[in-house]
Amino acid sequence: MAATTPIITDLKGKRVLITGGSAGIGKAAAFAFDANGCSVAVLGRRLDRLDAVAQQLQRGVSIEADLTKEEDMKRAVQEAIDKLGGLDILVNSGGALSDDMYGGGEAAFIAALKLHVTGNLALIRAAEKELIKNKGSVVNISSVAAIIPNQPTIQAYGAAKAAQDKLTQDLAFEFAAKGVRINSILPAAINTEVFDNLAATRGEPKDAILGKLAPLHAMRRVAEAHEVAAPIVFLASNAASFITGVNLRVDGGATLGYWFNYAPLLE
Repeated sequence: MAATTPIITDLKGKRVLITGGSAGIGKAAAFAFDANGCSVAVLGRRLDRLDAVAQQLQRGVSIEADLTKEEDMKRAVQEAIDKLGGLDILVNSGGALSDDMYGGGEAAFIAALKLHVTGNLALIRAAEKELIKNKGSVVNISSVAAIIPNQPTIQAYGAAKAAQDKLTQDLAFEFAAKGVRINSILPAAINTEVFDNLAATRGEPKDAILGKLAPLHAMRRVAEAHEVAAPIVFLASNAASFITGVNLRVDGGATLGYWFNYAPLLE
């Protein structure tokens, strides 16, 4: 059963910055916060797509920036504060498994860490004073790749996501006494534009690819983006006021070892 957007009263009027807001989980989160009466800034590198999302929001703005550039992060946070009138919530959804992260070489690991670890850190540090002032919250989007073994071609991505989860916990510990909560979400396979692109590259129907992934989840299906957006909204709100430093699996049971128990030899 698909998740519905949770409506949490205390979110009304909050100012939210979402990286990776033009597609996938970030886009779904933007609509979820918008439904809760928030003002939302979507950040990314493709301004035309950001504008298309922002125009569908009741109180939306777009910010063009590169997550791998620290100066861009500082400028983007200030731009969000100026456009929204402040900042209460930061959602770091701007990760990706890009072409330069494939393979087991040093360059792949550096590229993955730069986007998912140092990029997230730069953004949080840039927003630090504003988040402390407003007793805000941060939600980082990680991946189950952080906690399951990965093929050699994507080990850099998995290692970076594991480092991102550790960073979430360390920063949560640092910021807790300052009134700022920091958590992360670990999704498994999500039906997003990533699989549209993969289908086009492989010349294989998207449904066929998702069908192969479905049995790797105990719930026997992949998720829709709004099913990840719902717990993002929860963790960002005062409904989660005593939750910090949590790396929450939103994975349909993919990390329960279901792929092993489902193997034919055990049937």
